[in-house]
Amino acid sequence: MSSIDEARKAPYTYVPPIRQEYNSNDLIITVIIDCYYGLNLVKKSIQSVLDQDYSNVELILIDNAAKTDVSRYLSDIHTNNKNVAVIGLLVTVCWNSGVLESKGSVISHINYDDMLSTNCCSKMAALFSENDNCVTASPLPVSINIEGKINSELSEIIKMSNKRSRYIDGKKLAIDLITGAPKKLFSAPGHSMFIRKAELIKFGGFDRNTDISQIIKFAIHGDSGFDPKANLFSRHHEGQLSKQIGKRGMGLCSSLYFIVKSEKIIEMWERLFNNYDVKLLYKFIKINKRAEVKNLSVGLLRNKNIVSFYKLLVVTAKECHFLVFYLLLVSFKEVLLMVRDKILDIIKNKWTL
Repeated sequence: MSSIDEARKAPYTYVPPIRQEYNSNDLIITVIIDCYYGLNLVKKSIQSVLDQDYSNVELILIDNAAKTDVSRYLSDIHTNNKNVAVIGLLVTVCWNSGVLESKGSVISHINYDDMLSTNCCSKMAALFSENDNCVTASPLPVSINIEGKINSELSEIIKMSNKRSRYIDGKKLAIDLITGAPKKLFSAPGHSMFIRKAELIKFGGFDRNTDISQIIKFAIHGDSGFDPKANLFSRHHEGQLSKQIGKRGMGLCSSLYFIVKSEKIIEMWERLFNNYDVKLLYKFIKINKRAEVKNLSVGLLRNKNIVSFYKLLVVTAKECHFLVFYLLLVSFKEVLLMVRDKILDIIKNKWTL
């Protein structure tokens, strides 16, 4: 079952905007934000959408079993602003309920701790309006810390690895992503794409691995636009939900493998790509499913978080039993490296004295 079909069956409440004002001559862009905690960050994220210089923006706020203070704030925003809807539900991929209720012909979602530059929606609207074959479009991501200050080093890397033209064939983007090509036609942390609603629904909706599937599932169906003058401010900090889940050893091992299967992405590629490219995708999936487990286990061991490592082992055995031996092998090698490093430090300190 695709993610969008799951949303159709999920019980949720939809509270439409109290006031709606749209220019019929311009396309509507819908921005979805799901909220749970982190009120101060939620406020900044929402305000960045309300402050857009483009009038045809619909904001859909999802109360995903939010904390009381966050839920109350969402209600206030809905009451006091135009073109703001609220959805209440508790599901893993909650953005698709917003897709189903949206009025926009172009949709994006941003995390509760990310922000858009004031001109982001107007720049994205221009990309879609100028090119009927444009299926996805992206602003330039900028890394910021918890205080909202720009992480200069990471942001410069992102900028230099996104040397794209205004439009590019989405299939070329996908091949670059899965091969790690030197040209780096796409390099960005997290989900950043605005996607046409028709394609978003047709090809399964947002899923649990949207960072990758935004390219290998959606961008491949047409051109992908890019405007570096628009920005997605992507916040990187220790309080991120993904990092908190990782610390608890609750990462979804091999999530891409299951997404590719449930969303029928291989079938899409077989229709659009040649056999060689499809084999490249298979190879990418194989490498990715191992990398997920390896990166999480190594991080937990390095931080001496034994409890979370044990939880990761249990989750892997339950959900991805075929990776248990690989996890144990990688972990054993990492422990040996840690012991070696410790011995070298002792020897170094002894000789220093």
